[in-house]
Amino acid sequence: MIQSLTEIFQRKHQQSASGAGIDWDDRRNKYLAAVGDLYHQVEALLAEAVAQQTVAIQQRAKELSENHIGTYKVDDLILLVGDEQVRFSPVGRNIAGASGRVDVLGERGVPEVLIVQPDGRWSFVRSRQPTLVVVPFDESSLAEVLKRVMRE
Repeated sequence: MIQSLTEIFQRKHQQSASGAGIDWDDRRNKYLAAVGDLYHQVEALLAEAVAQQTVAIQQRAKELSENHIGTYKVDDLILLVGDEQVRFSPVGRNIAGASGRVDVLGERGVPEVLIVQPDGRWSFVRSRQPTLVVVPFDESSLAEVLKRVMRE
């Protein structure tokens, strides 16, 4: 049976009035926590290189603005490698098919994409078509991505 527009709108209005809405603050906070966790993982993987002073790590604040969530502050993580920099730059929480996204940008100019899965795990996007293919974030996948985004 086809519902009328009035019935659809009434049902939606009742759902929102009953408090079954989305907690956007909670979504933002979980995304920020996931980004912080990603940065800790990157720092742990690069700890030896930082100790040897072949890589330096900085953070730089920026603002993101998203529908429903509003404007909020988040940091870019910047790797200084020789005369290059690689930036881990959060894109947002409201990403189709994921719970958030961070782009990895280097001198080559083509970003690599990290997404956080609903269970909190980060993965690199290998391809989007014909189906989404992701590779778990780990030392090996990070090394491959750094090779692709940095100059040779």
